[in-house]
Amino acid sequence: MKKFLVLAVLICMTMAFGSLIDDVRQRGVLRVGQDAGYMPLYGTNPDGERIGLEVEILERMAEILGVKLEFVVVNWDGIIPALMSNKFDIIWSAMTITPERALRVNFSDPYLTVGQIILYNTNKYTVPPTEEDLDNPDVKIAVQLGSTGAEAATRLLSNAQIFMFETIDEAAFQVASGRADAMIFDSIYARFMAKKYDQLDVTEELLTREDFGVAIAKGDFETLQWLNTFIQWVKTTGTLEELENYWFVEYQPEF
Repeated sequence: MKKFLVLAVLICMTMAFGSLIDDVRQRGVLRVGQDAGYMPLYGTNPDGERIGLEVEILERMAEILGVKLEFVVVNWDGIIPALMSNKFDIIWSAMTITPERALRVNFSDPYLTVGQIILYNTNKYTVPPTEEDLDNPDVKIAVQLGSTGAEAATRLLSNAQIFMFETIDEAAFQVASGRADAMIFDSIYARFMAKKYDQLDVTEELLTREDFGVAIAKGDFETLQWLNTFIQWVKTTGTLEELENYWFVEYQPEF
């Protein structure tokens, strides 16, 4: 009963607001900004279709709004400027809520909590490396440009060689191929890549703890309230738990 009540509130709110939500419904398309991939949250399968936990959440959102879903893929370091120039309507792309980003966009309530961990090549390290092991001039660290992993690596591993890459998959491949020794990134993605490549593993201890939120342009508090209601619905109905069980546990990476 509670599930249908919250769903009814969501539908009524979409009809009441003269905001971005109203514009999206009139246009008939929800445009979502993401970067190329961050599996198992989002990415592209061999047929060119967008897949992942966040993609399925967005499909449910589009269904409630009665619109089609369109993904606009941009480089991560340009994703906020692209939102601000109206290339798409929202950023739902595993974006960590930070005070610096909040100066430029408004964030929804968190929908996932993660942390930065170390993804490392087991041919280089037979036991999980510590921060002290990596903070060395001979160590090569791969990170994604503009990510909180890049910020954490720069702050915590100032003595290491840090290499920036446009996409997270490109950075991870450097570690898998032995061109880099380790990588700092969100725990969800790092554990997914450790499952995909036999030569990769992750440390257990989180270097940081972070919340993911949906970003929209500033000033649209009606849309922000709707997004928070939708996120509450995803959590309280068990939808998020169901998707996490599939994408984080059952799903096997496609090669």
